Amino acid sequence: MYKIFIIFLLSIVMLAPVGVYAQEEQSIDQIPLESTESSKEATSSTSEKERLEKLKQEDITKPEEEKQREEFLALFSKRHIDKLTPLNFMGYLVQYSIKVGVPANTVILILLVPFLATFIVFVRQIIGLPSLEMLVPIALSITFISTGITAGAILLATILLASTIARITLKKIRIMQLPKIALSNLVVAIFVFISLTVSASVGILTVKQLSIFPVLLLILLSEKTVAVQLSRGPQEAFVITSMTLLLAIIGFLILSSETVRSFILLYPELILALVPINIIMGRYFGLRLTEFFRFSTLRKYVNQ
Repeated sequence: MYKIFIIFLLSIVMLAPVGVYAQEEQSIDQIPLESTESSKEATSSTSEKERLEKLKQEDITKPEEEKQREEFLALFSKRHIDKLTPLNFMGYLVQYSIKVGVPANTVILILLVPFLATFIVFVRQIIGLPSLEMLVPIALSITFISTGITAGAILLATILLASTIARITLKKIRIMQLPKIALSNLVVAIFVFISLTVSASVGILTVKQLSIFPVLLLILLSEKTVAVQLSRGPQEAFVITSMTLLLAIIGFLILSSETVRSFILLYPELILALVPINIIMGRYFGLRLTEFFRFSTLRKYVNQ
């Protein structure tokens, strides 16, 4: 009798977890599939909203939200300017313009564009690295700020590929130049549309924040890049295009730095230092840094 009672207790202990597991499995099976799908949709929509909000905060080509505007006004407490003097007229003008309603992001871009231009002058005039016109890397930097570096790189690669294919194909067709440009834009538009659709379906890009204006700007800039590719050799065109993209990425990093943006708002007088810097670089007629290495063998021969 004692042994039968012990066997009965052991069987209860062993079968209890199985029953609990069966109940849990049954309760999981009873969960509606619609609730699971709705939770997934809610999670994806929440993550998409977070990405959109982050992109809006990083995009300084658009006016800031009210919360960001309050942060900029609070930033001025580090250098509060009440009275206008000859030494602080730039700071006073910046703070006054933002207080009366001028977007701080617009002020930041206006003040930082001359710095980007001076940096490009230094790279081309002193270092001697080639690039496209001064406008192209600056416009690419602002475009990358508006679209994001990932979306901008994908769009730029798509537009360059489409423009190259269109130009090579249309070069064999004997028609006037303006219809060729129109047909080239048609090919580019189709490629951009396909790229945006595929990127959105795969989840590479969040295309809801994209505006048509940076896309149009990229299309216009790609025309200059492809023209260089067709008018010069492939190696030289690759170097020029690569250096232009590198300058654009550096400009993007400068524009997207919160430290740089806050510093230029607090001390906008730094923009006046660009005047003597550009004058000094403009009066430099010596060899560029790359030319020292390029003509190093010739210099040794002359010295001998």
